[in-house]
Amino acid sequence: MDQTGFFNGAEAPQQNEEIMSTREAIRKSVRFEVFKRDNFTCQYCGAKSPDVVLHVDHINPVSKGGDNEIINLITSCEPCNLGKSDRLLSDSSVIDRQRAQLEELNERREQLEMMLAWRDSLQSLDEELVEETAARLEKYIPGNTINEAGKNNIRKWLKKYSFEEIMAAAEIADEKLPTSPDQEEIQAFFFSIPKLCAVKRLPEEKQRLRYARGILRNRIYVNEKQVMQLMEKAVDAGLDVEELIEYAKEVPNWTAFRAEMEAIANG
Repeated sequence: MDQTGFFNGAEAPQQNEEIMSTREAIRKSVRFEVFKRDNFTCQYCGAKSPDVVLHVDHINPVSKGGDNEIINLITSCEPCNLGKSDRLLSDSSVIDRQRAQLEELNERREQLEMMLAWRDSLQSLDEELVEETAARLEKYIPGNTINEAGKNNIRKWLKKYSFEEIMAAAEIADEKLPTSPDQEEIQAFFFSIPKLCAVKRLPEEKQRLRYARGILRNRIYVNEKQVMQLMEKAVDAGLDVEELIEYAKEVPNWTAFRAEMEAIANG
């Protein structure tokens, strides 16, 4: 018996076994990515799921050196996949289309990463601005520091007002702050800042009316529900705002003030 012929015949199955052992199963997650990329559509005939059973096919067959990289994978319906066997695709348009899709996906991914990095940098800048604002405000209250609860308030302010508006309001609030303020006075200083920011955004006339109300509050009893309404009606009737402010500095009581404002409003 030909020994050489015997061993040649015996080795053939081993070679086939080696070929089969190198074929790795395509992971479920990869299959899903391929299906999504191809819109769950057979790239050979256009049939769509669920009308047909879809497979993930190798563009370059494993038997000819193809791998499981996503660029070598394509969505195929069962009939097309079974009919294709291990023949290479002669039409390169499918490969070109998949390459273009992958390039687009990669561009989207890169842009998303840039957007996330930009968002992170903005968040970092926001926190730096909170810390800087807190540090500037602490200069008005030596020996005191703004805790995390206070910084949370500053974060809210900065969403509505600019850093410059807050600093301008702090300067105004500081005018009423005693040289050695107690904790209650410090709290009043701190929480007056957003109120002053809001007032500063009002039209000039509205700001002056609020100033007049402040004078009245410091001097006499004021009906909070009526005071602004009375002053606005009087101004609409022709009373100069600056005259109103001077009157607020000298009026003896609320009854006299209300009577004067009503008389002007009623002509």
